Amino acid sequence: MPHSKPWVVKVQAHPGSTAEEIRNEPDWVSGHQHRIGFRDRNNRLPGLTHKDDEYREEVAREKQKYLAFQKRAKSGELINFRDLIENQKDFHLRHPENRSLGWRYVLNATEDWVKNKEPWPANLKKQEEEEKKKKEEEAKSEKKNDTPEQEHEWKRSSDKDKHHDAYAKNKENEEKKQEKTSSEKPKLSDKYTPAEIALLRALEHEKNYIQHLKENNGKRKSPQHKNLTQISIDEQDQFSPDNWLPRSPDLIRLTGKHPLNAEAPLTRLYEAGLITPNELHYVRNHGPVPRILWEFHELEITYDGETQTLSMDDLKEFDTINIAVALACDGNRRKELNMIKKSKGFNWGAGGASCAYWKGPLLRDVLLANGVPEKPPGLGEKRYWVNFEGTDDLSEGNYATCIPFEHAMSPNNDVILAYEMNDVPLPPDHGYPVRVIIPGYVGGRNVKWLKKIWISEKENDSYYHIWDNRVLPSFVTEKDGPFAEALFHHPDTACNEQNLNSIIVKPAQGERIPLGRAKKGENYRIEGYAYDGGGHEVQRVEVSLDDGATWLYCIRKFPDYPIRHGNKFWSWLHWHVDVEISHVIRAKSIMVRCFNVFKNTQPREPNWNVMGMMNNCWYTVRPEITEDDDSETPSILFRHPVEPATKDGGWMKPSVENKIAEAKQEAGAPQKEFTREEIEKHNTQDDCWLVVDGKVYDATSVLGWHPGGTAAILGHAGKVHQETSDEFASIHDDYAYKKLKGESTVLSMGVSNEYENVPLVS
Repeated sequence: MPHSKPWVVKVQAHPGSTAEEIRNEPDWVSGHQHRIGFRDRNNRLPGLTHKDDEYREEVAREKQKYLAFQKRAKSGELINFRDLIENQKDFHLRHPENRSLGWRYVLNATEDWVKNKEPWPANLKKQEEEEKKKKEEEAKSEKKNDTPEQEHEWKRSSDKDKHHDAYAKNKENEEKKQEKTSSEKPKLSDKYTPAEIALLRALEHEKNYIQHLKENNGKRKSPQHKNLTQISIDEQDQFSPDNWLPRSPDLIRLTGKHPLNAEAPLTRLYEAGLITPNELHYVRNHGPVPRILWEFHELEITYDGETQTLSMDDLKEFDTINIAVALACDGNRRKELNMIKKSKGFNWGAGGASCAYWKGPLLRDVLLANGVPEKPPGLGEKRYWVNFEGTDDLSEGNYATCIPFEHAMSPNNDVILAYEMNDVPLPPDHGYPVRVIIPGYVGGRNVKWLKKIWISEKENDSYYHIWDNRVLPSFVTEKDGPFAEALFHHPDTACNEQNLNSIIVKPAQGERIPLGRAKKGENYRIEGYAYDGGGHEVQRVEVSLDDGATWLYCIRKFPDYPIRHGNKFWSWLHWHVDVEISHVIRAKSIMVRCFNVFKNTQPREPNWNVMGMMNNCWYTVRPEITEDDDSETPSILFRHPVEPATKDGGWMKPSVENKIAEAKQEAGAPQKEFTREEIEKHNTQDDCWLVVDGKVYDATSVLGWHPGGTAAILGHAGKVHQETSDEFASIHDDYAYKKLKGESTVLSMGVSNEYENVPLVS
């Protein structure tokens, strides 16, 4: 049979096996097949010297395959669903130990991307049509000469002068300090009352308790090892980018369905104990939670132009510490400020704080092992910063911030690269697979989903470091204009160390005490929590029942082993005081304040600022007498200042300024009307209508620049329900309403209560 290619056999030269190899050849006829370095009958290499060698090789192989696949996708090559499945390896069934609770595997792509975002011919044609339409609309708007008005200009046209007349025009102001003196001096009775004796015993008990507090050597286990609530894929996440991760239904969502910003009910948080369960820990997200694989994630460390890369398994090779650290959002208790005047932040209640065990290596150890010197050149004469950047892809780029280099490198500051929370891998909402934990700092510096660390000689200038987590003087009421620009870039407005704060948990919001319980000798326990920053101990907590005229000493309770390095307290504490119930019922109000190691205490009045940050005024609960239909006896109803999110059960009511702003928002309603059926047709990214406060808005153009991402808006597109209005109001101020009207086509609604007909404003 003829062949196109000749049959030629070529033999390659080979020296043959050595004499030693021949002597060590196993007896293949007898004995087991499990020999190191040889393939068995299943074509595997059993008995490797290191059990993870084969796994590491597979991970490296699959990662290169995935990176090559990503490169193909970015180059414009069309990708189908089979390509996605074949190029994203699933490791979690074989190695569940590095996964957060409730982990499930999902493809790192969406059906919408495959069908509508890739450059398929139909999509390219659609894109050309949209660009043509956009240019026509821009040409029309240019003819109108409508210049967007900045917020500081818009407010100045209607507000009174925000700068006080007391500012000196030619000479510097001289501060006058007034010393308050009291003519009344405490008097001791000749004999102690039973109440005084009880207090004395409590003080002696607390004295002994504080004297015997123990140090944490960093090797202890978290006492919180059980989920107290069920976690599951929440129905509210069904159509959001976070539809793959489990959450607790107990959390109160503060910014709608997406992104998740949430706190636990205050009583639930407190009753969970001094160490907060993972599922009840407060959550602060700026956008979708990144889907990250443990095997593929790498941490880059850059110093002096050289970059070292660590895998998660490399990070686990370092010595670790495991300590309790309290985290609190610097927006905790912001809603109290928003009731005075709307800030730029959403409505945190008093549950934006939690305390958990965090485990990982010290940041200083990792930096030193990767080429970062303990003392860079010139340290002491010039400043250095350690910068952190997360994987989250947000509207203004990746979330990044920084802390002083010397703070990060001090072993007494316990800065951790944490990969476990309460002895299990980090939940995705809390930074899986690794985040930085900076004890004593505000939550906004503890970057989640950490991917980059670098050393710089100047402070971070990324968007989120400059425009978030800052306290500005109260005369700045907007985020644009020269005053805001100067102060947002001012180093001294940044929030780093946490501030002193205390909260009343019991009496709870809405709790009732029947007047019939006010019997002689019956007691009531007032309870709450407190914390301070910088590792400083909260040394005293006091409660007042008479509007601050007199104060009751409270007993403190810390987590076990709360001390680090002799005097560092990274955790929070719980406090309580037992009082006769008759005094509680007669109380004008119940107030709490605390003192730190500097003997400083909290301010009585709130300090409003444009970002609504660091509110730590006295927390006040007010009682009122009510009559229940179910009971013949009147009762005392307790109200906290506010309830989180859009709930309105607190004693604080919107200020006159807020009411005026709300009235302005209602003005100018157009007359066009739409049926519910018509509104529901406009529910896509290309045609997005929202119904807010009885008005319909074409928000399609907002999707491209919305700070919360498109998912936050699309979840309400074409829907006619009160939830949209509530969520919008909980997040945005009056300027946001103006932007919505200005950037969108407004469709007003003279609607029935059932939202049957809706008018469009043009």
